Amino acid sequence: MKTVLVTRPQPGATRTSERLLCGGFLPLVLPLTRIVALDATNPKVKFCAVAVTSASALREASDALLRPLLKVPCFAVGEATASAARARGFETVTTGDGDGASLAQTVIEELPTGGCVLYLTGKVRSPDFEQTLRKSGIHFRCILTYDTVSVSYTTDFLLDFFAQKRIDCCLLYSRWGAEEFLHLASRPELTHHFDNTSIFCLSRRIADALSHWKQGEVHVSERPDEDALVQLMRET
Repeated sequence: MKTVLVTRPQPGATRTSERLLCGGFLPLVLPLTRIVALDATNPKVKFCAVAVTSASALREASDALLRPLLKVPCFAVGEATASAARARGFETVTTGDGDGASLAQTVIEELPTGGCVLYLTGKVRSPDFEQTLRKSGIHFRCILTYDTVSVSYTTDFLLDFFAQKRIDCCLLYSRWGAEEFLHLASRPELTHHFDNTSIFCLSRRIADALSHWKQGEVHVSERPDEDALVQLMRET
């Protein structure tokens, strides 16, 4: 049974762990980042659409922030984010192809002329969505509902966690997570656990952070969603 290091923050880490266990893998859950809610204020202007590129932006948003927006069309980056939007009460949800640039293109094609987009997002994020909208002259405003921060572990905890374990695979879901993984795997007391670890990244941008990784192969998912990521790991 292959061991798979799951580094994404909670609650996603637990969901991924359960999925891997059902699929015949041995998950090892070690979140390297965590999500922290921010006190986002309610916008005072009207928007003709809401856009979201992370389910965390919806999970961490307050009811007071979302309540006036639920009848506005919501554009979600992928199915997981779309499900989170529906769970929070959005009535009309359009699901994108999984990345920020393509979601922005969908918004551009469907947004009424002169419309303005409310972008619910995190403090740490990929710039693709905003850059694509900006190039097209679309007006938008960002509301930060969460931040991503590093998780630190004591040396004793990490030595115990990795004791007697060979890490066959590692799943990386964000650029920040990839950078934190490199810090972890480069620690002298831990590096031997990753001698032949294969890394599976949700996107090329994440993989680019691993340009100096030499201990195993780096693979990039064909699509930026977990279905494709796990399938790639299964086939490799």
